[in-house]
Amino acid sequence: MERVKILGAITLFATVFTVAGLVEADVAPIAVSGWNHDMVINNPAPYNTVTGTMDGGFNQVENWTWVEAGTYDNPDGNPQTISGLVAGTHSSLTGNGTFVFQPFDQSNVVGLDGGQTGTLTLDTPASYTAIALYGASGFGAKSATVTLTFDDASTTVLNVANGTGIGTDWFNNNADVAFAVGARGSNKSEEGYTRIFIQENSAIHINESYFALSAVDQAKLLTSVAVTNDGGDRMAIFALSGELVPEPGSLALIALGSLVMARTRQRR
Repeated sequence: MERVKILGAITLFATVFTVAGLVEADVAPIAVSGWNHDMVINNPAPYNTVTGTMDGGFNQVENWTWVEAGTYDNPDGNPQTISGLVAGTHSSLTGNGTFVFQPFDQSNVVGLDGGQTGTLTLDTPASYTAIALYGASGFGAKSATVTLTFDDASTTVLNVANGTGIGTDWFNNNADVAFAVGARGSNKSEEGYTRIFIQENSAIHINESYFALSAVDQAKLLTSVAVTNDGGDRMAIFALSGELVPEPGSLALIALGSLVMARTRQRR
């Protein structure tokens, strides 16, 4: 009998430990509005539909910027297939979860010069245990301020340390790398923007800024996320993801299932 009790206790501990792992989840894409620039060259030509470039700035179409993976005519007029951004949902190389790129033929980033703020507003406010932003900066390392606003009008300020996550230069190989881009492009006006300059470089990446929310903030509904570029030049934010707080009913069902499994094993 004593052995059965010990085995039952071990089983209960193992079950609870396993369930605790099951409750944990990764960040996943959050549906939001607020994208303000198209910074991605993509097919078909002409390639002058972007509203900003990483090396040239906003509201102009020429200079080095992001490019969608595909085949383009290079300056010599020859087709060249290159790597680049790939549409859809991706698993972050950090292992923290998934994110999604916005369509490349419309506003697809929050583009910010130094001192500017952009706000992403959630389509459906919800409670989160963590959030993650995905992007990169131009012309070296930058810092950023992230302001979370909740349904009760309270705010929480988070900081992106200089040269980390979305404040990392787009040419990098640091620990925050989320997606390997591998190439960039630049418009060429001489042929009516039907050709692009192409540069391939394995150091071109999208990076991740991950934040665990406090217990107080997890109990509230997140309504918007504002990002301020505290440096200079360009910062491009491509995606926002979050880890939802588990529903109380789901936790109760999991806990009940754990107890039933433990009691069943004890009777054997």
